[in-house]
Amino acid sequence: MSAADRTVPVVRGDVGPGWEPVRRAFAAIMSRPGEHGAGLHVIHRGKAVVDLYAGNDTSGPYGPETRQVVFSASKGIAAACLAVLADRGDLDFDAPVARYWPEFARRGKSRITVAHMLSHQAGLVAPARAVTLAEVLDGRPLADVLAAEPPRWPPGRPGYHAVTWGTLADELVRRVTGGRLGEVLDELVCRPRGLAIGIGGAHAGPPPAPVHAATRVPFLVRMTTAVVARPGTPLWAAMTVGGALTEPPDRWAARPETLAAHLPAANAVATARSLARLYALLLPRVESPDATSSPGAGSPSGAEPPLVGERTWRAAVRPRAAGRDRVLGVPSAFGCGFALPSRAWRLGSPTAFGHPGIGGALGLGDPRRGLALAFLPRTMPADALADARHRTLLDAVARVIGR
Repeated sequence: MSAADRTVPVVRGDVGPGWEPVRRAFAAIMSRPGEHGAGLHVIHRGKAVVDLYAGNDTSGPYGPETRQVVFSASKGIAAACLAVLADRGDLDFDAPVARYWPEFARRGKSRITVAHMLSHQAGLVAPARAVTLAEVLDGRPLADVLAAEPPRWPPGRPGYHAVTWGTLADELVRRVTGGRLGEVLDELVCRPRGLAIGIGGAHAGPPPAPVHAATRVPFLVRMTTAVVARPGTPLWAAMTVGGALTEPPDRWAARPETLAAHLPAANAVATARSLARLYALLLPRVESPDATSSPGAGSPSGAEPPLVGERTWRAAVRPRAAGRDRVLGVPSAFGCGFALPSRAWRLGSPTAFGHPGIGGALGLGDPRRGLALAFLPRTMPADALADARHRTLLDAVARVIGR
C-alpha cells in the first residue's frame, strides 16, 4: 500500500440542517484507500445544502475554486448549450441534421435527425478509416470524415459515441452559429451567470487538478474490460476513435493540447459548485442558492430564471433512445445529450437526468425532487459503469429527501 493510499483526505465545508447523512457518506468515501480528494455540491429547491471538499491539488487544498476535467460529464454541459440554442429557435431537435449541415446527408444519413445524433443513434462512433490524434483534437477534420461515411447501424437503439458525440455536436453548433460549441457555451451560458465551466480554448485559468487512475481494479473488472474493450470491438472503437487515442484517460486529459482542444464529449473543465448550479438552472422555475443562509456562500442570491423554457427542457430530457447499447453492451437511455436512468447510468431517481464521466465525475438534476448535484472526485473508479461512490452519495441524498 502506497503512502497516497494510507493518507485520508480531510473533509472541509458545510452542510445544511438535516443533510448530515451526506457529509458522513462523503467522509466515508474519502476514507477509502486510493482516494485523493473530491468536491461535492448539492442544491435543493434553490438553496445550496451541501458544499464539501477534501484533498489537495497542486496549488493547495481542494476547495470551491478547484477545477477538474470531468470527462464524459462534459456531454451534459454541452447538452445544456444545445438546449439553449433550441430555446432561442436556432436549432430544432426534430429536424434532419442535414438542414444545418448539408454534407452530413451523404451515404444514407439524410433522415438522421438532430435528436438521433444527440441521443447516440447516428451510428458514427468512430470512422472506418484511421484518423490521427491531431484530427481528433482539431475536431473539424474528423467531422468531415464522419460526414462522408455511412452509419454503422440505423437509428433505433443507442450506441454510445464516447468521443465522436462531441465532434458531431461541435460541428452542428458551428454550422448553426459560426462558433465552436465551447465558445457558444461561454457566451450564452457560463459567462453571463458566472459559471466556472469551460470547453476547449474558451476557458482560462490555472491548470485543473489532476485526476488519478484507480489503484485497485478487481480481477473480474480487468478481465471483462479485456474482452469487451479489446481492439476491434465497438467499445474500443468508440473510446479510442478507432485507435487514435492511445494513452490512458488520466494522462491524455492532463495534456495542454487536450485541454485546449474542442472536445465537448470529454474535456470540459468545471468546479463542483458551478456544475451543480448549471443543473439547478436547467430545472424549471429554479432559484439560485441563497448566499446568506446556505453553504457555499458567494453564489448569487435571489431568483434567477431557468436557462430554457419548460417546453424546451422537456424536449431535451424526453427519452429519445433506450435499450441494449450497441457499444456499452448494457441497457442505456438518452435524451438530447443527457443520460437518463438506466443500467448504464445510475442517477439515483427515475426522474433524474445528467451525465457521469469515466473519471468518476457526476452531474445531474432531478425536477421532481428539486435537486441538482455535482460530484468531482480526483480518483477514477475501478468500473466506470458501476461507480460505488455514486450509489453511496445518492443513497445518502435519498435518506434526506427520498427518491
